[in-house]
Amino acid sequence: MTDETTEKETPFEPSTEKKSFFDKERNLRFLKFAVVSTGGLGLDYLIFFLIMLIFESTGTTGVLFKIWFLNVSDVLISQAVAIVIVMVYNYIINKLWTFRQQEKKVEFSTGIQFIKFILVGASGTIINLGLVYLFYDTIGWNEYLAITIGFVVSVLTNFILNDIWTFNPRFGKEREN
Repeated sequence: MTDETTEKETPFEPSTEKKSFFDKERNLRFLKFAVVSTGGLGLDYLIFFLIMLIFESTGTTGVLFKIWFLNVSDVLISQAVAIVIVMVYNYIINKLWTFRQQEKKVEFSTGIQFIKFILVGASGTIINLGLVYLFYDTIGWNEYLAITIGFVVSVLTNFILNDIWTFNPRFGKEREN
């Protein structure tokens, strides 16, 4: 008598084979994500610099106005504009290049996906600033070392969160062929 029940792997039952989180495909996506993030950092500096030049050429520098307890300066406005532009740039490039394979498998709501990307980016910014504060302000390490550590850790956490949440095919709608 043979047992007719055979083990079949279903999407809800994990296989007995253990798969590493950082497999070949994910390593390639991480490398692409790191390239995009580094390009974004350079773009951030460039945009910040250009906006600061505009403020300087118009004679509008220093504290421009006050909102509640916050002095809104040319530096704050320049960085805020740069961050918004770089977030859009990073989203578009990552969607088209880094996570292109996931985009082929399923359809995502671009609006929801963009909001997820922004939330992940905001959490990465908080991690980055927290590490800079810890290493520079608290421990007293060199500011460039602190900034570099913050950048590297935030890129890694942003990649992981975007890979498992923002661009994960499980959260998309299966494409009709």
